[in-house]
Amino acid sequence: MKKKGLGRGLSSLLKEDDFITDENLLTVDLDKLKAREDQPRKNFDDDSLEELANSIKADGVIQPIVVRKVGDKYEIIAGERRFRASKLAGLEKVPVVVKNVTDRKARELALVENIQREDLNPIEEAISLKTLMEEYKLTQQELSDIVGKSRSYIANNLRLLNLSDYIKEYLIRGELSPSQGRTLLSLETEEERKKYLDKLLVKEVNIRDVEKKAKQSKNKTEDIFIKDICERLTEVLDAKVKIHEKKKGGQIEISYLNEADLQRIIDSLMNIYNLE
Repeated sequence: MKKKGLGRGLSSLLKEDDFITDENLLTVDLDKLKAREDQPRKNFDDDSLEELANSIKADGVIQPIVVRKVGDKYEIIAGERRFRASKLAGLEKVPVVVKNVTDRKARELALVENIQREDLNPIEEAISLKTLMEEYKLTQQELSDIVGKSRSYIANNLRLLNLSDYIKEYLIRGELSPSQGRTLLSLETEEERKKYLDKLLVKEVNIRDVEKKAKQSKNKTEDIFIKDICERLTEVLDAKVKIHEKKKGGQIEISYLNEADLQRIIDSLMNIYNLE
């Protein structure tokens, strides 16, 4: 199946090479604008909005809000933050650029615009990235080319969605960094993750400490697994079995008493795999 291309993405809407004419550059009443119901961005920092509102009071809205006509309203494609700040600033009218785009294209552009923002929280960004990948059947590399971020950056951000909602809230509020969130994922249980989340928040531990704990837990789990396998093989073969792990692969050592015992073990192995 052919992938649905994103074309030039947001650049086709917002870059300087997209010529703005008198016909699509308008000044409209604020109450004529409405946000998209599926706006990918859910959280707006009050202090940041207040700062932008003060700037708008002083200099006005410098960059027009990108919209499309829906009924008797204008739906915001890019610029909801400017829209909210304009309300705070007490403006009655704002400049807009009107675009004639489909529902799908409007959603695509809203997603890309949000991903390219610097003040998007990590979870909102990860959700937007995942939505684009799923809707357009994109690989991480293809998405990387579209949004202008490295493939490793995208992969690391998507991993944050594997955290519990409880831990995600700390990322949304900016109390936990993305790197700290990813480190918590290396711990095996939610109980451990919450325990070390609390320690990270009060700076009782750092990322290296969490990584060390995760490695110890992994080694302990692997040791239990190896021990269990050795015991099961010893029981089946009625012979002492040792497993020696290496960085890559390993060895299974089976002890025997004499030539007859060796033949017995070989016969047992052949019977297990029906090789007679």
